[in-house]
This record gives sequence, structure tokens and C-alpha cells, in this order.
Amino acid sequence: MTILSAEPIITTVIPTYRRPSLLRRAILSVLNQTYPHVCVCVYDNASGDETEKVVRQLMQKDERIRYHCHPENIGLFNNFNYGLQEVETPFFSLLSDDDVLVPTFYEETIKAFRQYPETMLVCMPTMVVDSLLNVISGPMQVMNTTFYAPGEAVKGMIEVNIPATWTGIVFRKDVRDQIGLINPNAGPRADGGFVYHAAARFPLVAVPGLGAVLMAHDNSTSRTVPPIGIGYMYWWNTIMRTIYEDSKVPLSVKAYILSRELHPNYKNIGILQVVRALARGDYDYAKRAAHGVRECGYPLTGKMIKLFIWSCRIIPLLQRVVVALRESWRRSHIRKNKMLHQKYGHLAAFIKEYE
Repeated sequence: MTILSAEPIITTVIPTYRRPSLLRRAILSVLNQTYPHVCVCVYDNASGDETEKVVRQLMQKDERIRYHCHPENIGLFNNFNYGLQEVETPFFSLLSDDDVLVPTFYEETIKAFRQYPETMLVCMPTMVVDSLLNVISGPMQVMNTTFYAPGEAVKGMIEVNIPATWTGIVFRKDVRDQIGLINPNAGPRADGGFVYHAAARFPLVAVPGLGAVLMAHDNSTSRTVPPIGIGYMYWWNTIMRTIYEDSKVPLSVKAYILSRELHPNYKNIGILQVVRALARGDYDYAKRAAHGVRECGYPLTGKMIKLFIWSCRIIPLLQRVVVALRESWRRSHIRKNKMLHQKYGHLAAFIKEYE
């Protein structure tokens, strides 16, 4: 199938596995873009369910869709890479089958590419909602369209000051041609590794507004994050090593890497995971996070945390503290989500049109 257009075409790569109804919504969010010059490429990881039927039905109504089904499941990031290798258009974006694009996303990003012809990727904020479209996390506040020279945005992305979720990013095909594919060895952080590498090497533009809506549910990536451990260090070091070994990355970024300023604070991450786990009553997760703190180079802190967790299970006073913490967390969570939904809920209302 050939798609002809005087305008540059964006390929949307959508890997999928056994989520036909959510996939349908994701595809429709691309087809209903105000910038219509798109090619939707769905890569089915051998779902063996209604997935193909859903895609074929949409293909009958819109020739911009392509479908490929693997004979066997090749894994999430390998599936992303398969689709990434197939991109032939000037631009591409990567969309999980359970997320959706805001209707003006491609229009706003193409506008930025035209304003800054030298840029290689354009980033927009994303937000997170639950299955009922209640807002869980609002979009990052980007005040103005801002251009960043190669390497200037990496630290801001890691510190969550610049949008770095690839669902809200459009890339030039040259990014793939020059830095290669996603590194599956970076584990659950492989998506971030690809984005950080691109930001370290190429100029980018951050645009205000909202580019995409991420869906949080029991099987989503955001709900299946493992507790901190030695794997985190390995994944992070894999990402940083890839960036450091790229001869085209500015020396200033490499200096940051060597000074460890770009490395996360594993101790703080672990403590936060433990507190959240205790607040929701998940003692097993809390213990695994405490063990992970020890693995990441903080043996004394990890031992003290583990002792505290053990104490919480046998000392009545601490049990009451944990119960109070859990209730406080629940109420705070409800209040926060209610405020977020009141402020941003209207931004996700369009999703109902695709159901």
C-alpha cells in the first residue's frame, strides 16, 4: 500500500499483544489527528485473539493502516524495534497499544519542526489517567516552545523538567538511522534510554500543551515497576554507557555522566518505594525494595529499613502507625486525584469518542 502526500508523513509504530479494544482506541487516536498525513503500523505479537479482526475492520475504512502479525511473541521492545526498522517516512512516533494521542499532537509537533528545521525530535507533555479516565498524573508544565541544543535537555529530562515520555515525542527518521534501535538490555528503562540518547546527541524542541494520554491499569508498565535492586544499576549503566560511547555526543554530557550528576539517587528511590508499599500494605514489595537498597550500595540503610519493616509487623504501636499512614495516604491520594481531575479531566474527554 502506498500513501501519497505532499506533506511529510508520520509513521505511528504500535506494537500490540492481546488488548484489541484498547488497541482500537489507540489506532483511532492516530487516524483522528488534525494532521492527517499518517501511516499507522500495527505489529501484533502473536496475540491469537480478536486483535487481527479489530485491525482488519478499521483497515476496511481507512487505508492508512498497515498490519503485521509475528508467528510468535518476540517481546515488547523487540517488537518496538521491529516496527522501528520498518519506518520509511520522514518522521515517526512510538505508541503503546493502551495509550492515546491528543488530536492536535502531530499538528503541534510538525509546526515546531517547521519553526526549527534543525531539530531532530519534538517533545510534548503527557498525562496519566485510570480506566475510568480519572486523572492520576497531570501534564508537565512547559511554559513556552523552547529549543535545546544537543545535550542541553538531558539533565532536565532525567530531573523531570522536560518531557521525556516517548509517547509524547515525534522523531525524525534520522534519529533511528544515526543512533540505532532501542537497547532491550536497558530493561524496563529501555524507552527512556532511547529518548535520553536522542536528546544527548541531537537538538530538540519542547512544546507546551498536551501530546498524549497514558492509561494506568493493572497490566500497564507503570503498574508493574519492579522494586529497586541491582537490575536498576545495570539498566541505568547500560543507558549511560551507550551515551558515553557515542562519539557524536557533546563532551559536556559525557562530563555529567562521569561526575555521576546524571545518576539517580538509589537510596531515596528505595526509601520512597518502601514508604509507598507500607502505605498500601504491601510488605513483600517493601522488603524487596529494602533488599534492593542494600544491593545498590547502601547496606546499612537497607538493613535499617528491613528492621523497620519487620518491626511494623510485630509491634502494635508501629502497626497502628502503618495503618494511620495507609489511611492518610489513601485520603491524600483521593484528594490529589480529585483536584487533578477537576483541573485536567476535560483534556481526556475526547477519549470517550473512541469507545
